Amino acid sequence: MPSYCAHADISAFLQVDAFHATDTTPTISQVESFIEMAEARIEQLTNHAWSTANAITVTDERVRVQTVRSTAINDRGRIQLAHYPILTLAGGSGDTLKIWEGSAYVDYVASKTMGSSVTDVVDKDFWVDTERGIIYIENYAIHNMLNSAPAGVSAYVKYRYATATTPKDIKLAAIYFTAATIAMNDDLNLMQEADDSMDNATKSQKFEDMAMKILKDNKRLDRDMTMARAVGGFGTGMVTP
Repeated sequence: MPSYCAHADISAFLQVDAFHATDTTPTISQVESFIEMAEARIEQLTNHAWSTANAITVTDERVRVQTVRSTAINDRGRIQLAHYPILTLAGGSGDTLKIWEGSAYVDYVASKTMGSSVTDVVDKDFWVDTERGIIYIENYAIHNMLNSAPAGVSAYVKYRYATATTPKDIKLAAIYFTAATIAMNDDLNLMQEADDSMDNATKSQKFEDMAMKILKDNKRLDRDMTMARAVGGFGTGMVTP
């Protein structure tokens, strides 16, 4: 089922009668198929999912643990994931956080205790800032950075990422992309052309252009590269918390 918009949004935008399960061309199921294609295109363009129902799974993302200099007796670690926000790192959901501990990768999700807030990182094993896609590790000894992990990979993370509530601009872009698909098919006879109106091919291109403009103006394109990697970083050097 579509997540970013509904078939009723498309008929309202095109100013046509509501789509029907069998008695309209296209039918409801066909329009919903067009919407799902538009959603997949938006996700490809933005490198992000904009609804929990469309959450994307990253399997074994290679990351490095950034060591945070601490005044305590131990050093804390920080991992910046490539995508954000993430849903959670939870047992039973298939999520994993495999961190190199000198001789083997240890799955923190399965064997460690996760705190519920940033203050819990003091007495829990790890905490996840789901909004920014950052994982904090309570104790990451410096010798782990010196002992070379296999292929230089400090950790592997499996997680799901998505924005829980679809933003209005993403919904509008999905409507425009879907309308463009419908308008370009003259055989549908859905959009009647008058003497003073644009032909369907021109309308379709206009809708396409508007969808792209929405994504560009709101800085949605290549979203994972804009700021997540500037927070926390990917380096392995010591930093001040």
